[in-house]
Amino acid sequence: MTSISTTQSPQRNLLQRVQETRARASEIEDTLDDHPYAEDQILLKVDADLSQEQIRQLAADYGATVGQQFPIPEVMKEKFNGQLLLLKTGASLSEAQTMAAMEGDSRVLLSAVNDQMELVNGVTAPRVNANGEPVTAEAGQDERLPNDLNPEQWALRNKNIRGGKDGADISAGKAWNITTGGGKNGPIIAVIDSGIDAFHEDIKDNMWVNPVESEKDGQDNDRDGFTDDVHGLNAVDGTGNIFDEVGHGTHVAGIIGAVGNNEKGIAGVNWDTQLMGVKIAEGERVSLIAAINGTLYATERGARIANHSWGGPRRNPILEDVMASSPMLHVCAAGNAQQDSDQHPFFPAGFDSPNIISVGASTRRDDPLFFSNWGANTVDVHAPGARVFSTLPVHEYDELSGTSMASPHVAGVAGLIVSKFPDITNEEIRDRIMFSSDPLEGMRQLSVSGGRLNAFRALEDDKIAPADITGLKVTGTSADGFSISWNGVGDDGMEGKAARYELLADFGDKQQRLIPQFPKGSGEKEVFNFQTNPLDVERPFSLKLNAVDNVGNRSGVATTSGVMPAAEVPLSNNFDADDNWTTEGTWGKVAVEGRGLVYSDSPEGPHEPGSDTSLTSPAFSLKDMRNATLSFDAKMTTNKYDFLFVEVSTDGKGWKNLEVLRQDRTPGYDQWGSYKMDLSKYDGQEHVQIRFNYEPSNKSKEDGVMVDNVKVISAKNVGGEA
Repeated sequence: MTSISTTQSPQRNLLQRVQETRARASEIEDTLDDHPYAEDQILLKVDADLSQEQIRQLAADYGATVGQQFPIPEVMKEKFNGQLLLLKTGASLSEAQTMAAMEGDSRVLLSAVNDQMELVNGVTAPRVNANGEPVTAEAGQDERLPNDLNPEQWALRNKNIRGGKDGADISAGKAWNITTGGGKNGPIIAVIDSGIDAFHEDIKDNMWVNPVESEKDGQDNDRDGFTDDVHGLNAVDGTGNIFDEVGHGTHVAGIIGAVGNNEKGIAGVNWDTQLMGVKIAEGERVSLIAAINGTLYATERGARIANHSWGGPRRNPILEDVMASSPMLHVCAAGNAQQDSDQHPFFPAGFDSPNIISVGASTRRDDPLFFSNWGANTVDVHAPGARVFSTLPVHEYDELSGTSMASPHVAGVAGLIVSKFPDITNEEIRDRIMFSSDPLEGMRQLSVSGGRLNAFRALEDDKIAPADITGLKVTGTSADGFSISWNGVGDDGMEGKAARYELLADFGDKQQRLIPQFPKGSGEKEVFNFQTNPLDVERPFSLKLNAVDNVGNRSGVATTSGVMPAAEVPLSNNFDADDNWTTEGTWGKVAVEGRGLVYSDSPEGPHEPGSDTSLTSPAFSLKDMRNATLSFDAKMTTNKYDFLFVEVSTDGKGWKNLEVLRQDRTPGYDQWGSYKMDLSKYDGQEHVQIRFNYEPSNKSKEDGVMVDNVKVISAKNVGGEA
């Protein structure tokens, strides 16, 4: 990478660089179109050794000025290894053009736009309890309950709750027998949100107090650039006014640390703690600059844990770097979009860093909350998030729902863990929270842990790991999977039952985390069946398996390996040789450079408007087959009203639609794309045919459709499944 030369005029150099990076700027522009961001601003991470004069020159080289330079806390400097800037760009270049031009500059380490994010809104619901009347909670065996545990707080104690399931809670009563929080000597928990009502009757005694700004006197006593930041920072306007006009942050704060046993309102997960308010939103819109400033502020002032009940769908590399470099544990709401975060990530919860925990929401019946995001690899754990009763500004209380409410339950339990084990690492806290969670079959495929938060199990003082696994072997293979078995182990050696098994598969070109069933118990035969799409080549694989207990102690790693055989290929044709495909209408073969012969609906030039033509495969058999898959290449030079129907028949007469391709479902106009379609519905059929039926509109002539490399592969049933 090279910096812009100074031997020519800066303007001429910049224009030349912009011309050279036009294609890259277009790519960046495409990624920015879907989600809002602040215009004329770019976040920049630059080399740590640049002087202030060199930073000003860097900005000037791109027609920009330095709007802000973020102070990096001492504890972050080594890991962050750079300087963080906000550039104000000139009117002559777009954000995408500037970022593309900077990619060749050795002074620039990262760049990103100033994304606009949002609070993960809580949904209000009417409050009810078992009898419609206040009830007094009575402590059960091994429980310690405060005198202000509200019966609406099912997340902490779910017993005789209307519409609830006894025990579908975080076992707070048992956890409080071990610790109720570290108080003024315990961890500082930053609530990075819409602010906190620091004078709420049930929160004020648990607010963190800046030791150098102990009273509001209109002075910046600690000379940090922020006036009267007594209980935290308003990172939006740079003052100490953290009052919460929205209510979101105050609700989150109450879940984490409403004062316990004070005969008022509710009890937090921590009865006695230090809550730092960091306001990054006025209204529902989150300022990314405020979020970064707030994270740096909380880190500088010693916060151990931060809760982030906000986010957005675009990965911002600057925010990711800041959070990963901070020594805080970041507990993040997984989002309320009702979608798979493995496929549609939500950030910052989706950042892959050992100091980030992503939290989905559960209900009082231990079901996933219907609008919570999930992700077998990107959501770590579920926690109560449906109709959660907590504090609101001006001494109010009410219920809200969402992952915004689930995340602070985890942040609160993290606070209890640090209070009990002050020297614990972020990775160890994360392990305790995930593997101590209560295993729930309905969540096994929805998060890494497959469970719902359990505070009591997370606080166990256990140093004995599960026994090493014996008897691991491959018991069967097929083109679409394999089976393995092993001897179950315990929680402590061979005693009890392990919390989870961790299974990692290496297929040569990729590693994949697999999800076994929950452990049966010590000495039990454990079995796992893996299934995937078949391929027409052999696939060697190797496996690593270990057991883990509820606090993260792990057994040794057992290994084994095997080979999945190549799939059957009932149909395959690249059309270079003679074939027995049948055509109707104008379909015929044409030569394409780099491909050889392919089929085209209009080999003599653009098709006629409204033509209806088809290309049909010979019959093939899927008898004794399973998991059949169709693949092919296609190129569509069409308009948006032209359709390619991919159809299937089991008798050569009746045709059923498998999928429809059109311009907006392809890689783009006049481009080749590869497609895969599930044919498993036709497994076992002796007569199967594929047909490509092209139906263009009556509006225009186009070159139409080309098809190549049609293949059907499937796994063979041999004595049952693998």
